[in-house]
Amino acid sequence: MSLLERAGLVRQDGPADDTAAPEPVAESSPAPDAPGLPESSPPGPRASAAGIVAAEGQSLDQVYAAANVPPCHYPAERLLRLVAGLNAMDEAMRRQTIHAIDAADESWTIDDPLTDAAAKVSAIEQHASGLRAGLGEAEQQAQAELAALRQRQEAAVAEVKRQISDLEALLTREVTRGAQEAAAVESALQARKEAVTQELAMLSRTAADLRGLIAQFKNNLT
Repeated sequence: MSLLERAGLVRQDGPADDTAAPEPVAESSPAPDAPGLPESSPPGPRASAAGIVAAEGQSLDQVYAAANVPPCHYPAERLLRLVAGLNAMDEAMRRQTIHAIDAADESWTIDDPLTDAAAKVSAIEQHASGLRAGLGEAEQQAQAELAALRQRQEAAVAEVKRQISDLEALLTREVTRGAQEAAAVESALQARKEAVTQELAMLSRTAADLRGLIAQFKNNLT
């Protein structure tokens, strides 16, 4: 116990060395599970819970506060730091040491951090359940929006294709009608050319006959 007290892990009643080192704080790496605890106790959070942000922007402190987790004189995080400070011991020695510290310090019992840990686990599970439910609703909403978008896109594509088909049919009709009208104009022009050619030939023959007549009788008149 004197060794643990000098290491800052316990505090004995009665006179003690005022220069004892404070309780060490574990690094930010995950602390190992406490040996000898009930199997139902899941691994706790990191050594320092403050500032760890959960999903959707809430910190663990906010999650605990939302679940009305009561304050604890000896929280689960403190026991995790104690376990981390004893990780050099084997499991049996670590378990004995923790129980010895519990027995030596009347200000807390092992049930205090375990009860705190259970309450925090319940708060975390409740928060995680809410996150999963919110994510499920978001996925359903996104799927509904995607289905509506696909339906609108399919309707728009079908309408565009229908319009393209109508335009292609109109184009075909216009090309056909244009060709027919052009053929009619060319046919009319050709018929007029033939009529004019025939008429000019007839006029030429008539003029030739008249000129011959004039030539034939003009000398007799003189």
